[in-house]
Formats: sequence, structure tokens, C-alpha cells
Amino acid sequence: MDIRLIPLAEVADADARAWQRLAAEALAPNMCLDPRFLLSARARPDTHEVRVLAAVEDGTWLGALAVTTKRVAPRLPVRALTTGGAFMTSQCDRHHPLLRRDRPAEALDALLRGGPTVGLPGLALLRRFPAEGPLAEVLDRVAARRRMRVLERSRDVGAWAPRSAFDVVPVPAPVDGVVADPPLSTAHLRTDDARNVRRVARGLARELGGPLELRDESDDPAAVDRFVALQAAGWKGDPSRGGAALGLDAADERWFRDMVAAFRRDGDLAALRLTAGGETVWAGFHVRSGGGWFGLLDAYDERFRRFSPGSVGRLAVMTYLLGTTDAPFVDPGFGSHYAVGARLWPAARPQVDLLVGARGPAARAVLRAVPLARRLGVAT
Repeated sequence: MDIRLIPLAEVADADARAWQRLAAEALAPNMCLDPRFLLSARARPDTHEVRVLAAVEDGTWLGALAVTTKRVAPRLPVRALTTGGAFMTSQCDRHHPLLRRDRPAEALDALLRGGPTVGLPGLALLRRFPAEGPLAEVLDRVAARRRMRVLERSRDVGAWAPRSAFDVVPVPAPVDGVVADPPLSTAHLRTDDARNVRRVARGLARELGGPLELRDESDDPAAVDRFVALQAAGWKGDPSRGGAALGLDAADERWFRDMVAAFRRDGDLAALRLTAGGETVWAGFHVRSGGGWFGLLDAYDERFRRFSPGSVGRLAVMTYLLGTTDAPFVDPGFGSHYAVGARLWPAARPQVDLLVGARGPAARAVLRAVPLARRLGVAT
């Protein structure tokens, strides 16, 4: 198995196709490592450091990580391969590797131990790695076999909606792309939360003088224009309020447009808009990678803030996506910092930052030293 390290800007067409096949067949899909997500970002200035570490056999990609390098800690002059970095940390809530589902242990072993063969450190910082499920099990097997030291540095939880935890309800077929009075599946919510969602949905319809309608605009390029305008009209369009709307940054907007177009070409885009009485209440974009749906961005009209349009829109879309496709899950990319939004989702997955001594005496020495440094009060 060959280990390749490819700057994001230098990924060739043949590599992109092999990478896309891996993304479609991955043990644990990850939109943030889908080439349609990353390659469309190559013009951004903050992606210059991103490189793709790939495990390749006879032209087939068996595993991939987006990596850079950084110092392990301010007081330790040791660098680690990391799945973080400026771009990945700010733009991605999921960093876990793509591993071919029929050979995941071989692929992960090759990625972790093969870094030094292409000039990377033998120490790896795996950020936002699932602490449960198939990937965690594969890492446990590889670490045990290779006697790798693994240190958990931090832990968080991420909201998501696996089909098994969601009450999938029938969704009427759209008529001219519109589902009138879209169903809201609320069986997973607490009784008070479910009652409140139904109440504010009725309130929106009364306020705007017409029933709620969910519009599927996935094939309409103008959906992006409408979304950019909706974002800019609210607090996200105001930098003084901490807003980061797409329209405030040309690089952000260009990347979003290019990424959406890439997923649309493959039929893997869901651009959905909730309206009532001719007014847009909420709009959001989801993309499908490896079978699952992932949230990109959403926004709501702040004039209707008292009706919790974000909650109604997200629940309507969750119900729609799981009710009209065979997707195994919808992943919004929410960490614990989205406390209110996360309550809408039926499940949560723990994710951890892990320091892995994959190969070499320096890596093993650092893993031994970090716990001691913590006990002595040294920042790590």
C-alpha cells in the first residue's frame, strides 16, 4: 500500500475521482472530507496548508485524511500531524478519516504509521473523532495491535439523527416541488418541546395568512441568491453583531456557490425553503455524502423570530429528508455549543480529540510526557 501526501491545490482529476469513490464507500461518511467540499475550497487563502494524506493500492484509495502540522503545545517543541488547522477547525465540525468499509483497519493503520514516510510526524492529533461506533472500534484494534499510545485531550458531543432513533413518517410527494403543510415528526422530543413546535408552526401560518409550505429548490441555481439575501438581511449580515454571512466575504460566498454546484451536479443537494403566505420563513442547504445527509448552512427571517422559525424549518427538513430518501442519518454538524438547536435532534454522539503516538520514539516520548506535564501544571 502506498502513502501519498498531496497538497490540496495539486489534486489531479484522476485522484479526485478515486477520492470520490472512497467518500461514497466509506465506513463512516464525512462531508468535510468529501472532495466536492474540499476541492471547491482551493481558492480560499486559508486552505493553502491543507494536504490530503491518502492510502492507495493499485490506484484505489483505501483511506484519506485532510491534514496539516502544528506544535503539540506552546511549551513543547514537538510537531504533530493534525486534522485541525485554520480551515478545518473553523469550517468543519467533523474531522474523522474516510476509510474504505471493506478494509478499514488496514487503511487507518497505513494512514497513521505512514505519515513519516512522506515527511510527516509520527505523532497524530485526531480532532473531533467519534468516540463510539465503527471508527472508534477500528482505532481500538489498530492501537492495540501496534501498541500505540492514545491520549484523550478533550471531549464534546455532536447532535445527529440516525434513522434508527427517528420516527420516520410518510411525507406527501411534492407537487411542483412543494409539500403543503409539511409533516413535523416530533415523537423523539420531550412533550413540552413537541407541543411548542406544533404551536409555533400554527402561529406562523396564522401570522402570514397561509399554510406552511416546504419548497424543494435543489435544481434551481437561484436558490443560492435567495439564501445569500436572506442571510444578509438578518444579524448574520451585521459584522458588529458577530455576523458572518456569506455576502460579507467574497471567498466564503464563492466557495459556497462552487460547492453547492458540485453537489447539485451529482444529485446530492437538498436546497429547501419553508414559506407561508408567500413569505420565506427559513431556508437551508444539505448535501449527501456516502449515503448520509449533512447540514451546510441555514437561515431564517428574523421578523418571525418569536415563532422559532429555525426549529420549525430544521424539524421539517429532518422529517422530509428521512421520509423521502433511504439515508441512514442526518448530521447537522452541531456541537454542544449549539445547545438550543441540538435539542431538536433525537441523538448525540460523543467526539474526542485524540493524541496518538503512531510511530517513532519521539511520538511515544511525548505521549508519556503529556500526562506528567498536566500534573505539574504545564499547559498542553
